[in-house]
Amino acid sequence: MLRLLRIENLVLARQVSLEFSPGLNLITGETGAGKSLIVNALALALGARGESSLVRDGERRALVEAVFDLRERGDIESRLALSGYEVDDNELLIRREIGADGRSRALIGGSTVTLTLLRELTAELVEMHGQHEQQTLLQPETHREILDRFGQHHDLLESVRVAHAALREIAARLHELSERAAARESRRELLEFRLAEIDQIAPLAGEEAELRQERDRLRHAEEIGEALRGALELLYEGEGAAVEQIHAAGRRLRAQAEHGALYEDLAERLEDLRALVNEITLELRGGLDDVAPDPARLSEIEDRLHALERLRRRFDGLPIEQILNDVEQMRMELDSLTDQRGSQEQLTEHRESHFAAYRQAAEKLHEARERTAGRLAARVGELMRGLAMPRAELEVVVEGEDAVSPDGASPGVTSSRSSGPVPTGLAPHGLDAVEFYLRANPGEPSRPLRKVASGGELSRLMLAIDVALEGQLPRRTLLFDEVDQGLGGEAAEQLGEFLSAVSRHHQVICITHLPQVAVRGETHVRVNKKHRSGRTVAVVRTLEDLEDRIEELARMLGGSLVTETARRHAEAMMEALVGHDGGGNKQSRKASR
Repeated sequence: MLRLLRIENLVLARQVSLEFSPGLNLITGETGAGKSLIVNALALALGARGESSLVRDGERRALVEAVFDLRERGDIESRLALSGYEVDDNELLIRREIGADGRSRALIGGSTVTLTLLRELTAELVEMHGQHEQQTLLQPETHREILDRFGQHHDLLESVRVAHAALREIAARLHELSERAAARESRRELLEFRLAEIDQIAPLAGEEAELRQERDRLRHAEEIGEALRGALELLYEGEGAAVEQIHAAGRRLRAQAEHGALYEDLAERLEDLRALVNEITLELRGGLDDVAPDPARLSEIEDRLHALERLRRRFDGLPIEQILNDVEQMRMELDSLTDQRGSQEQLTEHRESHFAAYRQAAEKLHEARERTAGRLAARVGELMRGLAMPRAELEVVVEGEDAVSPDGASPGVTSSRSSGPVPTGLAPHGLDAVEFYLRANPGEPSRPLRKVASGGELSRLMLAIDVALEGQLPRRTLLFDEVDQGLGGEAAEQLGEFLSAVSRHHQVICITHLPQVAVRGETHVRVNKKHRSGRTVAVVRTLEDLEDRIEELARMLGGSLVTETARRHAEAMMEALVGHDGGGNKQSRKASR
């Protein structure tokens, strides 16, 4: 809700400070008095572009400050906080400065903000009717929200939103898995290749060292054989071999055993030595068999060692024992990668089931929207007839997709029109696009609202919709500039009642030329021009007293020359209104210039 608007040196306004009530605020004044000044100032506070021509002649800068009460708009407070702007005591202060040199800046609180972000943050705070580029009713996205609020589709929307959120989560996980799929597949292929190579070679712990020793023996087989044969000749087979010499020495010592125990003991020890030589002899003969030259076996060993060396190079030169230790870890990693591929397949299955739930919820919402569309069109049409649009008809067009896939593709729409709103696939609000069509006159085709409605028609249509919704839209400030264009008599009375009804749910600021509307204001602001010191200045004054309001109503009834008859008529209008609402309009605002 707009609580305060302060203006300095903006076109004809030198200093203006206005306080607004939560309900119906009326702004009146003669044509050309400067009523649009307030509209322009508020637009600047909401992020409209500023030009140096707006700065009052002779001044260095123009200033606009707007203070909003956000106690009922926690959503906007949260949005501000997410963007880094804190709000004290639910009060939002926006400041726009425009220099005579063309430079301008915007601030929220004491922090600067870009105009783009300022417009985004305040988009749902104020609706300005009368300037097409600022009317949310021209945006088809708003039409869907209006239809759902009118039909009270909250539970159906929540079901679609929950199903859509689940789909998005699964899609995000699938996307993450897909992003990693190439690297994972490459790693899986590498592991499979390495494990297959290891399984093919089948290395054994310690095998390489044993093979190198065997290769060494085979390479030196002749030299080793000669050494073995020479040793065998000396120990056993040659003339005067060691084993014979040891045996002869033993016999001689044993013959002297009767002369002392020492000789018997030495004889026994020599016998043991002869037995050891016999054992060595047997091993020498076995060794001769092992070192026989074997070119085939040597070639086999060379090939095997080459295969083991190639395998080690695949693993950065690690020892075979380390490679064997890593095999189990590689198998576990391969199983994990295979499980991830299974997880992706499982997630895809989950996506299909969640998509079915989403589609079911979206179809129920679509059916509800189709049922509600006719009721909303009929109700708004009935209200528009009371606002001098007796032949206008509103059509609420709901277009839904006939098929989509879980990834959000949208191959087609179910539509009876050659042109109309086109859905864009899976969304948290369902599969439908909603757009308002208007038939201004009988016999003419209905066309999209954004293409045919004038500013005054849009303003009145917005009023009718707000009344139809009975306050279901979030509380906001509605500014109407051209809403009374071409109205009078009973339609003017109806317009005043409509504005009063809307102001029970939203703050309404209305620039009007109709006394039937002005009489209902909770706050009444008058704008007129005066000449001071050779300069023209816009004087903006809040009418506090009943007499001041009657005088302004009389002016609106009778023109620039206020007659006694016009005054009596104005008094009667005020009295009739007081009698009707039982309490009259509140007049508690201070006058300001």
